[in-house]
Amino acid sequence: MYHRITRSHTDRASHHTTSAIRRALTAGLAMALATLWLGANPATASTVAAPLATRAAAAAPATAKTATSTAPETAGAPVPFTEYAAVHAATNGTKLAPDYNFGSLASEATGRRAVELVGLGQYVAFTLKAPANAVDFHYAIPDSLTGGGLTDPLDLYVNSTLTTSLSLTSALSWLYGPYQFTNTPSVGEADTDVPHDFYNDVRYKFSSTLPAGTVVKLQVDQGDDAPWYVINTADFQKVAAPVPSPSGYINVTQPPYNVDNTGATDVTSALQNAINAASSAGTGVYLPQGTYQISQPLNVNNVSVAGAGEWYTELTGSNVEFAGQIGSASTNVHVSNLSIFGNVSDRNDSDGQVNGFNGGFSNSTISNVWIQNTKVGAWIVGPVTNLTISHLRIQDTTADGINFDAADGAITSSTIEDNFLRNTQDDGLALWSQNAEDSGITITHNTVDSPGLANNIGIYGSGDGDTVSDNLLQDTVTRGGGIGIGQRFGAVPMNGTLTITGNTLARTGQFDPGWNYGVGAIWFWPQQGNMNSTVNITNNKITNSPYEAFQFQNQNGYVGSQVTNPPDTGNSVSGVTISGNTVSRVGTFVFQDQAPGSATVSSTTAAGVGDAGVFTCGPGFTLTDGGGNSGFSTTACGMPAASPLWVYPTVTTFESANVGQATPAQQIAIMNTASSTASLGAISASSGFTVSQDPSHPCGTSLAPTVPASVAPWCMVDVSFTAPAAGITEGTLTINSNQPGSPATVRLMGSTGAVNNVINPPTLTPSSLTFGFQNVGSTSGAQTTTVTNPGQSTIAINSVTTTGPYADTTTCGTTLAAGASCTVSVTFAPTAGGAQNGTLQLANSATATPVEAVLTGTGVTPTTNLAASATMTASGYTAGYPPSAANDGNADSYWESTDNAFPQWLEADFGASVSVGSMTVDLPPLSDWPARTQTFSVQASSDGTTWTTIVPSAGYTFDPSTGNTVTISLPTTTLRYLRLYFTANTGWPAGQVSELEVFPGGGTGAHYARVSAR
Repeated sequence: MYHRITRSHTDRASHHTTSAIRRALTAGLAMALATLWLGANPATASTVAAPLATRAAAAAPATAKTATSTAPETAGAPVPFTEYAAVHAATNGTKLAPDYNFGSLASEATGRRAVELVGLGQYVAFTLKAPANAVDFHYAIPDSLTGGGLTDPLDLYVNSTLTTSLSLTSALSWLYGPYQFTNTPSVGEADTDVPHDFYNDVRYKFSSTLPAGTVVKLQVDQGDDAPWYVINTADFQKVAAPVPSPSGYINVTQPPYNVDNTGATDVTSALQNAINAASSAGTGVYLPQGTYQISQPLNVNNVSVAGAGEWYTELTGSNVEFAGQIGSASTNVHVSNLSIFGNVSDRNDSDGQVNGFNGGFSNSTISNVWIQNTKVGAWIVGPVTNLTISHLRIQDTTADGINFDAADGAITSSTIEDNFLRNTQDDGLALWSQNAEDSGITITHNTVDSPGLANNIGIYGSGDGDTVSDNLLQDTVTRGGGIGIGQRFGAVPMNGTLTITGNTLARTGQFDPGWNYGVGAIWFWPQQGNMNSTVNITNNKITNSPYEAFQFQNQNGYVGSQVTNPPDTGNSVSGVTISGNTVSRVGTFVFQDQAPGSATVSSTTAAGVGDAGVFTCGPGFTLTDGGGNSGFSTTACGMPAASPLWVYPTVTTFESANVGQATPAQQIAIMNTASSTASLGAISASSGFTVSQDPSHPCGTSLAPTVPASVAPWCMVDVSFTAPAAGITEGTLTINSNQPGSPATVRLMGSTGAVNNVINPPTLTPSSLTFGFQNVGSTSGAQTTTVTNPGQSTIAINSVTTTGPYADTTTCGTTLAAGASCTVSVTFAPTAGGAQNGTLQLANSATATPVEAVLTGTGVTPTTNLAASATMTASGYTAGYPPSAANDGNADSYWESTDNAFPQWLEADFGASVSVGSMTVDLPPLSDWPARTQTFSVQASSDGTTWTTIVPSAGYTFDPSTGNTVTISLPTTTLRYLRLYFTANTGWPAGQVSELEVFPGGGTGAHYARVSAR
C-alpha cells in the first residue's frame, strides 16, 4: 500500500526507502532467502548456517482451508473453486523447485512451486476430483526484450480432444526498475531493479459440465511459440446458471439505453445514463450476460448494479471502475455478480481512474465481483461507515488489493470478508489511518496469496476495535510479512485495541533486500512514533516462515551497525500480548527483537526453529514469559560470515533471435549476501550463449560484504545468445564462488520465435571410453559410443573426428532426426609407451563447439611403468602419507602404513589385465633416510579377492648411497591387482613406499625430481 488514489502521495513508498535508511544501507545490498541469518554466538555459529533447502524444505503449499489445533478450520475464504497445484498434476515438464529469492518464478508462485513447459509436446494435465465447467489458470510467460509483452497461445485439451487455444500474455505483467516500477526492462540494484510480477490469469468456461475424472490438459503444440510457459495453479469450479434480473431493475440493454453488450463499442455514456436513472428512481440496473466496453469510471450513488454473474457479465476497458463520491461518501450502493477486467500494465499513483472501486461507499455492499488487471481492487476513501466487501476475487493488480484509506475522514464499522486475493503488487488488504482512524473494522475469512510487494495484510495506524481474524495468508514475495503493523506513512497514532486471532500464515515473511535481513510473519514497525496501544495476537498458526515468526523492527529499519550490535534505540512498541499461537518450521527465529519495548508471551509453542528462539542484540526489548511457552528459549545475535550468492533474474530469455546472429546482451546481477568478502571463481555459459563483463558493474575476483556498506556487494555480467538453428535452445549460466551452494546458476532460454522445437546438443553415451593397456604397434578392439539427439529438431552432423592415436568409424550420416540415435566405433593404436589420451569430437548444428567424449589408453613397451596410472589403496596409512603418494611421480612424497600394526599392504589396481615382468620400489634417497630393511612379499590377483604369492617374503635393503631403490624380477604373470605385503621394517614400525613402478619386461626406474625430505 504505497499511495492515495485520488492524489499523488509519493511519501507512501517502500517500507525501507526513506533517505536516511538509504544513506545508511547503500542501495543494492541484498541477502537471498537462501542465506538465512547466522543468529548464533561465535561458539555455535557453525551449526546454524544451514542452507535454505534444509530450513524451508517443509514449506509445502497450504490448501484453501487449513485445519490446525489452534487456528480454526475455517481460516481463509470460502472460495467457489477447487485449486489444483500444477506440481501435483501429471506432467512431462520441469517442476520448479521451491525458491524464496526475489526475482525467481517459483518465489512468486502460490506454494513457491510451478511447472515449466518448454517445446513441443510438453504438457501438464489435471484430473478433476469434482465436476466443473470453468477454470482459471495462474500462469507466466516471458516478457518481450523491450518490455511490451508477448502474446502466445497454449492449447487446452479435454480427455485428449483439443478444445480451445488459450491466449496468454505478458503484456499485463513483468515490472522493472525502482518503485513505482515501469515496463522498461532493467536489472541492477537489489532494492530497486529486480524484474518481478511474472504471473497473470486466464479463465475459460467449458461448453458443458465435465464430470469428475475428466483430464484437462495444457500442451505446447505447433504455433504455441512462447519460449516457455509456467503453470502455477488451476482453479476449477462449477459455475451456476446466469443470475436473472432482480425485480424492478432497469435492463441496460433495453430501450431507451440500448447498451451494447457485445464489447464492440464504448458504452460508458449509455451505461452511466442508465445508472443515473436508476439512482433517481431509487432502484438498480441489471447488466445481462455479455461484455461491456468502458472508457471512464462509472459514478454510483444510491443505486444497485447487478450482473448475471462473475463469469457472465464482464466490464472491461481502459478506465473500467466504479467511482464513489469523495469527501461525502456515496451511500446505499450495492454492486454484485459481475467482473471487472482492466488493462493496467504499470503503476501510476496519480491516476485514480484505473481501480475496480475507488472513493467513498457508506451503508453499501460490494459482493461477488471478479477484479483483475486493475491498479487496485478497491481503494476506499473515508469518511465511510457500514461498508461490507465480500466474496471478491481480486487478481493481478499493480498495487493493493483492498485499502481502507482514512485520508478525508474516518472509516468505521465496516467489514472485509470472504475474499480471495492473489498476486497483488502491494498489500493484499490494508487499513491506512492516514488522517483519521480506521476503527471497528473486521477483516475476516479472506485468503491472500503472493502479494508481490509489502504485506498480505497491512495495518498502518489503527483505531479502536479493529479485528483481523481467520484469514489464510500465504507466500509473501518481498518487503513485507504476513501481517504488518506499523506506525508509518503519516498515520494517526494507534489507539484502542487491535485483535489478531485465528489466522493461518504459511510461508509468509521474506528477505528485505534494503535491510539485508528477513521480515517476520507478524511484525511491528514504530517508524514514525511509539506504538503503545493494545494489540492481542492470539491463536494464530505460523508455519514454514522463511525467516522469523514475530518481529519488532526498530525505528530506522536497521540493526544498528550490524557489526557491534548496539542496544535497540528509538521509538518503542508496547501493549502487545501474544497468546496461544503455534509456530512450526521457521528459517531463523521465533522472535526477532530489534525495537525498544515489551511484549507478554504465553501458551505459545515453537518447533523446527532454524537459528535460535530469540534474536536480541541488546536490552532494549523485553519478552515477559506469561507461562505455557516452549521451543524458543535460546537467544542469538549475529549475521552469517558466509551464505549463498543471490543471482537474478533466475531465468533470462532471448526471444526472436536470428540464426547465427548474436542478440543484444542482457544483464544478470550477482550479489554477495554474507558479512564477509566473497571470492568469485569462473563464470561461464552453455554453448550458444556468451558471457562477458558488464562495463557498468564488472565482476572481479571478489565481492564486498553486505556490512559495512562502503562498497556495493554486487556486480553484473552480460549474456548474449547466438541461435545455432531455428528453435528453442536451453542453457545455463554458472557462477562459481567460495560461498555455500556454489555454483549458483541462471536458466538461459534462447528462441528464434515462431519455431517451438527444442534444440538440445546431442549426447554421447558413454561419454568416455577407456582402452586400458595396448602394446605399441598393435590396434585394440573397437569400443562404441551412442550418439542421441534428445531435442525436438533434426540436427546436422557436420563431422566426426578423433585426436591422438585413435580412429573412428560411424553409422551417423549428415543429419540426425529428433529422438534418433547412431553409433561411433573407436579403436586405439598407440605409437609410444605411456598414457595416450585423446577425444572423440562430434561437430553439429546444435552447439558452437563440438560435443566430445574422452578417450584414454596406455601404450605398452617393455619399459612402460604400468603402475603410473594404477589406483593405489592400502590396509591403512598415517595421516599425510596416503597410498596415492606411491605413484604420484614424486619420490619425496610417500605412503606410510599405520604405525605399529604389521602386517600391512599396499595395492595397485591396473584397471585391466596386464602382463608384468619386473618392478622397482623406491624410498626418498636422502641422507636423513638412513638405510633400512623392509620385509615384504609380492602377491597377484585377477579379481581383488583371491591372492597368489608370486614373490615370497624377503628382506630388501634400501640404502641412500645407492638411491634407496630396490629392483625385483617378477615371474611373467598376467594380473590386474598387485600387492606388496609388509611384515617388518628396521627403520620405522610401518611399511613405506615412495614410488612403486611395475614394468612388462626388465624395466628401469624413472628418474624423479627429489628436492626435499620428511
